[in-house]
Amino acid sequence: MFERFTKEAREIVRGSVASATDRGEGRVGPGHLMLALADDPDGTGARILADHGLTRDALGGGGRQDGPAGLTDDETAALRSVGVDTDAVFRRIEESFGPDALRPDPSAPRSRKRGRFGGAFDPGAKKVLELSLRECLALRHKAIGSGHILLALLRQGLPEPMAAVVAEHGLTYEQARRHVRSALDDAA
Repeated sequence: MFERFTKEAREIVRGSVASATDRGEGRVGPGHLMLALADDPDGTGARILADHGLTRDALGGGGRQDGPAGLTDDETAALRSVGVDTDAVFRRIEESFGPDALRPDPSAPRSRKRGRFGGAFDPGAKKVLELSLRECLALRHKAIGSGHILLALLRQGLPEPMAAVVAEHGLTYEQARRHVRSALDDAA
């Protein structure tokens, strides 16, 4: 299927792997594909997002904010809500094992489960890539571009809070489909 992807679409897929890695996440999900689309400087999908004010920052694309031991603020709050004094736990670990004990080990082996583009894709991301082919075929286009990936993301559904941000900016599947059809039909 990847032979049908344009160079631009392949860069989106590669960018999603980089986005997952930058955020410290082991698997590529639909949200990473959307962030990679927002980063694309010239693609149809990126233009549609930009027309609706959807940038990487608006979509929540800043790097993952981890605290001690790689826990997010939400994860730390969840531990505190069940009575765990996380500050005391982290302090005790550092007293026992040293100040760098809670930092990730950069020499730790990475997962060997890697796909063609360098990362493991979760079922949602795989479904988006499959749907991008279906979108391409339904529009009678010859190659899968970033616009088709955007359509597949909107059709499949995005993770929260990204889905809410997209809805707040007024981007719908139907609008995006009209834009993709228009842009790619004009280019042909």
